[in-house]
Amino acid sequence: MDSEREGIILLLGVTGAGKSYFINQLKKKGPVTERPVREGHTLCSREYLIHWKHRQERQHSYQTSRCQLVQMVLEDDDGDERSISVVDTPGFDDTERPDGEVLAEITEFLATQHALGIPLKGVLYLHKITDNRMTGSSGTYLRLLQSLIGDSAMANVVLVTTMWYMLRDEYEGEGLRRQTQLSEKYWKSLTEKGAGVTKFEGTPESAWSIVRKLAPKEPVVLDYQRQVIEEGRDLIRTNAGNSLLQKLESTKVEYSIRLKDLEDQHDEAIAIGDKAVARDKEREISEAQDVLRRIDKSVAKLGAQPGPRIKEGVARAMKGQAAGRAVTVLAAILNITLFVVQLVVGV
Repeated sequence: MDSEREGIILLLGVTGAGKSYFINQLKKKGPVTERPVREGHTLCSREYLIHWKHRQERQHSYQTSRCQLVQMVLEDDDGDERSISVVDTPGFDDTERPDGEVLAEITEFLATQHALGIPLKGVLYLHKITDNRMTGSSGTYLRLLQSLIGDSAMANVVLVTTMWYMLRDEYEGEGLRRQTQLSEKYWKSLTEKGAGVTKFEGTPESAWSIVRKLAPKEPVVLDYQRQVIEEGRDLIRTNAGNSLLQKLESTKVEYSIRLKDLEDQHDEAIAIGDKAVARDKEREISEAQDVLRRIDKSVAKLGAQPGPRIKEGVARAMKGQAAGRAVTVLAAILNITLFVVQLVVGV
């Protein structure tokens, strides 16, 4: 199987949007083979891998801490195979991971996929239908999505509403009204440029039908990939990186003011001998300081220039590799466990 008979679909969304659940439903479509990758080809640093191994050992939720890859191998009537692979990425707006770190990991995947020449069929952006309003952070990450993709690739985007199974029957109509509002108002700038809208019913069949919307598409290159790989920009000088930086700077100002107010309140509580209030303020001060530390860490991550390093790593990993294993090489380079689902169907 060569790279021309392979394709990648990227799964994006904020933390908790249901990306891992979507991936798990795809795994139920057919017999699954797990292919753990060999160590030694990863582009990630040893310290990075140790950090995530430790995190995964102590994390018991269903949130994605690192990229996961499910390859759907499709066999036609003549026995020829082709594949479409869906990658589940870490979500933005995670309370434990700085956004800059999440963007850096998504960058590793997109840049490596592009450098390997694996066709990118499109992007699925997941959004919870149970969110009864569009929050400020949701709007921020939607703008980040637009800057990642660019207008020329927008027709290869499907905006997917999730968590319908959490709605009681009497609220089904409200969910449909909400999806219409998203399409006609909040997502209008994307749909006018060709993005599609659909709902995920929470079943393997529904997940597969959504993947099939993008599988036949002509491959695209995202604006972000051009800027990182072809132009060799620092992340902060990409459209997406600059968009995230603006959000981080705004949040930093907000929390710096909040921290000063909390410190003043803490001092007042100490002065009047109110120990209970002082303890509460100490906790809130610690939380605000943690947010500011994560913002600084995010900004530091945006200073990276990963393009040249990734291209060199891909060239090394490809040496001695048999032809026709592009997705396997991708998984090995990024230290991702590859799940292969075998289907005797056509796209």
